[in-house]
Amino acid sequence: MGEYDWLFCKLQREETHSDLLPQFQQYFRGSRSTKGAQIYLPYRAFIKPGVISSEPHFHRDEEYLAFVGHDLRDAFESFDAEIELYLGEDIHDMEKIVITKPTMVRVPQFFWHGPIEIKRLGKPLFFQPVLFSSRYYAIRYREDENGAAYYDTAVEGISPGTGDPTMVWDPVKGGVTREEGAKYGQIR
Repeated sequence: MGEYDWLFCKLQREETHSDLLPQFQQYFRGSRSTKGAQIYLPYRAFIKPGVISSEPHFHRDEEYLAFVGHDLRDAFESFDAEIELYLGEDIHDMEKIVITKPTMVRVPQFFWHGPIEIKRLGKPLFFQPVLFSSRYYAIRYREDENGAAYYDTAVEGISPGTGDPTMVWDPVKGGVTREEGAKYGQIR
């Protein structure tokens, strides 16, 4: 290597701390992995059914969601899953989409999506969300105790809106302590 070392990222094994995933996975965390990068793409192999994303959210950037069989020598024959995904322009009028074949979903800017759940899994599933942003974030709809709507943002490696500076947000686990975040590579 040499002059262009800054363009390369040596992927690291990261513990998942989830029974839905193998013990280790890899992430490319945008600008946290390579200076100036404007794409965020984890590598996730799901081995059990369960919830991938628990609540509706949107991004200001376009995102793509890839669902294929984990054996990339034949991503079609190795696909054996049923996934439910909610998608729509209005959070109060989203369509339930059932995925039963290898699929790439384009999620335009400001489109609501989620929850996403693997309902049935016969073989390991490769799921790769590709977000065109330097860092993962999700903008979520909320209502206060009087029913007034507002939005909050969860950003990887930054304290959640709870005001608790001891917590950070992880895209897989949600709120975690700073100590846990450091273990996952969320905080440097």
